[in-house]
Amino acid sequence: MKKISQSLKRTIFFVAVFFCSLSLFSNNDTPLDFEIKGVVSDSVSGDGISYVTISIQTEKGVIKRLASDASGKFSFSLDSVGTYDVIFHSIGYQMQVKQIKLNKSATKIDLGTIPLKHSVEQIGEVTVAVQKPLIRTEPDKIVYSLETDPESKTSNVLEMLRKVPLLSVDGEDNIQMKGSSNFKILINGKSSAMVSQNPKEVLRSLPASSVKDIEVITDPSSKYEAEGTAGIINIITNKNQIEGFLARGSGSIDSRGGYSGGLYATSKINKFGFSLNYNYNKYLQPKSESESYRENYQSTTNRYTETEGYNKSTGRYNFLMGEASYEIDTLNLISLSFFGYGGDFSSPGYSLTNDYNTDRNLTRQFENTIKSSNGFGSLSGNIDYQRTFDKPDKTFTVSYRLDNSPRNTDYKNVINGILDYPSYQQKTTNDAVGREHTFQLDYYDPITKVHQIETGIKYILRQNKSNSDIFRFNEDTDEWERDLARINDLDYDQHVVGIYGGYVLKLKKINIKTGLRAEITKNDGVFISTSDTTFTNRMFNLIPYVTLSKNLKNGQNVKLSYTQRLSRPGIWYLNPFYDDSDPLNVRYGNPKLDSEIRHTFNFTYGKFSPKFNFNLNLSSAFENNSITSITTLQPDGVSVTTYENIGKYQDYSGYIYGMVKVGKKLSFNSNIGAYYTILESSGGQNLSNEGFRYRGTLSMRYNIWENGTFSVYGGMYSPSIMLQGESSSYNYSSVSFSQSFFDKKLQVNFSVSDPFRERMEFSSTLKDDTFYRKSKNYNYNRTFRVYISYQIGQMKEQIKKARRSIKNTDLKSGGDAGQGASAGGGQ
Repeated sequence: MKKISQSLKRTIFFVAVFFCSLSLFSNNDTPLDFEIKGVVSDSVSGDGISYVTISIQTEKGVIKRLASDASGKFSFSLDSVGTYDVIFHSIGYQMQVKQIKLNKSATKIDLGTIPLKHSVEQIGEVTVAVQKPLIRTEPDKIVYSLETDPESKTSNVLEMLRKVPLLSVDGEDNIQMKGSSNFKILINGKSSAMVSQNPKEVLRSLPASSVKDIEVITDPSSKYEAEGTAGIINIITNKNQIEGFLARGSGSIDSRGGYSGGLYATSKINKFGFSLNYNYNKYLQPKSESESYRENYQSTTNRYTETEGYNKSTGRYNFLMGEASYEIDTLNLISLSFFGYGGDFSSPGYSLTNDYNTDRNLTRQFENTIKSSNGFGSLSGNIDYQRTFDKPDKTFTVSYRLDNSPRNTDYKNVINGILDYPSYQQKTTNDAVGREHTFQLDYYDPITKVHQIETGIKYILRQNKSNSDIFRFNEDTDEWERDLARINDLDYDQHVVGIYGGYVLKLKKINIKTGLRAEITKNDGVFISTSDTTFTNRMFNLIPYVTLSKNLKNGQNVKLSYTQRLSRPGIWYLNPFYDDSDPLNVRYGNPKLDSEIRHTFNFTYGKFSPKFNFNLNLSSAFENNSITSITTLQPDGVSVTTYENIGKYQDYSGYIYGMVKVGKKLSFNSNIGAYYTILESSGGQNLSNEGFRYRGTLSMRYNIWENGTFSVYGGMYSPSIMLQGESSSYNYSSVSFSQSFFDKKLQVNFSVSDPFRERMEFSSTLKDDTFYRKSKNYNYNRTFRVYISYQIGQMKEQIKKARRSIKNTDLKSGGDAGQGASAGGGQ
């Protein structure tokens, strides 16, 4: 290990020296530094205008673009003498052009006050490629324009998320919204299992130059089914149609032996356009140790249980996403997209379990050797027909979507009974598939600049099937025999019909957005076991939504909102697959779960500018039928975990987002949140828990030299609250360095995760009146990674798509997150 560590240190040193040398050789001449500043104001009132788009242009085109701050002030720098056009543009105002000539006699220029008129007169022969602000706010969302940010030409989407208000990316490239990882990601309004399961891999491989806007939807309106989330991140790709070709290849390798490779390509020929994005990943998770302690209050013979063991995993996955369109004429468009995802992984493991009586004498002991393999996949496809009209933005859309997500699991357990425990071999197989058909009609009409309406209807058919079998090895016949008494199969159909209507009132400083969604849900299922169970239930829900926002002076704004959302259990919660790979800790899903209903109230204050961003969010939420993970201990010492609609949930939170730029090269980004959560059970278990939580993240980005960037990320999280216990606090850190070459076509990134700690401990506790359990896991997180990408060709603009499409975000998805009101575990 010492030799490896020394080798890594030398490698890091020589890589840094190499980059420094290249930078020194490429920067022999010290450039001049010109500082230009001013303020943009309304020509009538004299008030500063917030977030005016400012473009700096030469004969070669736009070389820099920025936005004024909330009070209209702006400043920027240039590094060479010459004549420049500075173009000021804001919606509702006449475009203004100011010409400046820079020479060595003066390096600081104050343009003073730039008044903008409300008329729409044409300005000379000046042409501006894009006339939109960098950041704009709407009643229910914040929009960051990537096509306005010059850095998007040389970055991927994951890197650009660090600049978007209310979003953060930690040292492991995990994305958070308002300090929470509980949100949805859509691409052009479409959800995908591929994106939801591996967002950082997908977004890392997606060039930011192919994205138009990133929408942070903090208060999802009635057209979304999503509920119980921090919000929605909607990534809008470019829609314009000019011919060209662009391709980008990328690859990475890490110190664990993992690697990845990807290719992105897009092209447009006449009326037909397409894009493809493929990525392959191989990963290895080093061996992690675990230990647990449990006290069983119901037993004197097996009073104390101690288990220690290890596991590791290796796997591979790949995805392919693409889109194409055909423009019939200027008013009719057909577009399609698809997402494909598949892979497998294996996880060998070992554990030793000891039971002791009340006198601490050993009463039971056995070994468990596990070999597991998992295959998974997802295939999604959309086809949209869009009809536009002479009135701008008025659209009618017809959409169909198909999702198919198979999954198979194979466990093999070899139990070696050492003391008073039977020895046996067992195999467990589970084949599950979820299929979803969605039909949708949408109509949107901006009646006037003040009044807007939207309406639509949607039908969803979800078909879930799960077949599981358990086999025991018969040593007498040397064959595997199926256990007919332990069949757990599920055939489950869900029909959802939704109708929504929304209205927006846009006044000069006040915006009101409201809507109502009516949904009818029918569930039909057959649970096949030793005694078959047929279940049917029907639900009708009216889901209101209202938000009120007001623009204050100096570009500040406040917002009040109320949403009532419902969330249906996904297959991971419904699947009755009986997982007893750990014979003393089994789990299974519950096919009789109902939907959750959550009420959320929000107050938000925000202020955004190019050099300083601030957002304060205060919210409260409650539920009376939360899907909650429940663990019970049987008298024989077997712990059983499943899910029930018995949770009562209350949450009161405060969240602060901040970003500040210090000079031209240094910037800081932070997210700080504080929460008080109350959890109770309503199913007779008499369980409750409450407590205070906090979380905070901080990132620093420094431009060392031209095209060279150094970044540091870190975060700290308090213990999370669960109905029957809590998990431990944890922290993370990461350091990265990136450098671009050859006119920014070649990008090289070197990063280290957890550079100051080799192993991280994570613990959790569970308890009720019958037991107490504490578990610890030790994971080796330190990883060195090198990422390289190279771009060829030029795509002037991208593929055209329907403006409105299918957004299925109502499902409560899986993940073994624990026992909070929003937590769950996959089967």
